[in-house]
Amino acid sequence: MELIKNILTEFSKVSLPGIEKVRLMNRIDQKFCLHISQLPPILEAIRDNYSTLEIEGETIFKYDNTYFDTADNHMFLCHQNGKQNRYKIRLRKYIQSGDNFLEVKFKSNKGRTIKERIARQNFEPYFSSEEFHFLEEFSPYSGRLIEPKIRSNFNRFTLVNRQFTERVTVDLLPGFKNQSQEITLNNLVIIEIKQSKSSNPALISKALQQKKIKPQGFSKYCIGRALLEDNIKKNNFKPLLLKIKKENYY
Repeated sequence: MELIKNILTEFSKVSLPGIEKVRLMNRIDQKFCLHISQLPPILEAIRDNYSTLEIEGETIFKYDNTYFDTADNHMFLCHQNGKQNRYKIRLRKYIQSGDNFLEVKFKSNKGRTIKERIARQNFEPYFSSEEFHFLEEFSPYSGRLIEPKIRSNFNRFTLVNRQFTERVTVDLLPGFKNQSQEITLNNLVIIEIKQSKSSNPALISKALQQKKIKPQGFSKYCIGRALLEDNIKKNNFKPLLLKIKKENYY
């Protein structure tokens, strides 16, 4: 982690108001999974093309999430079964700032990710009357029929290109916890490229291709549950679960 922090000091910096120019709440995204040892040379290769978010002298920030689902795991199974037009519902806490949000993510059958969110006062897994209405407006799920399933935490830094047309998030040390156990993937890095359209390949994607790192779908909610739970359907996630074990991401 210290090596990565040191490399990020060499990047130009962008403030939070600056990065808000590329919120990309409606976007095309692409994810890549790699071993943490592969990250430093990739960052060195793109250093002159991206700026990193800096807030009060910090560039790496901690996040905490609680994911919700129905009693019969409808959202999880939609993803596992490859269903298009699927949803995720979560609480997100930005640890450093203390900001909390209730978020709905929708993945359309055209490959676009659309995110809606509403600010809230705390991180408790209960919904206010305003949040019940929010969930009814932006999802097909009733807040009265979903329940917390898993916690996820990770460290993240955010890059933005000089033209402010793409945003890249880099997640480190992803961890997952339910009521009975927890796990941290100490060596896994998840890179997500976010663009309003995919006609112009992101500069970082070229650096990844040169290292023979291919796009890899990764849902923290689904992979976390698949790692922690034995009695849940996870056939479609087995190749990624095997990769996590084979490439020593633990």
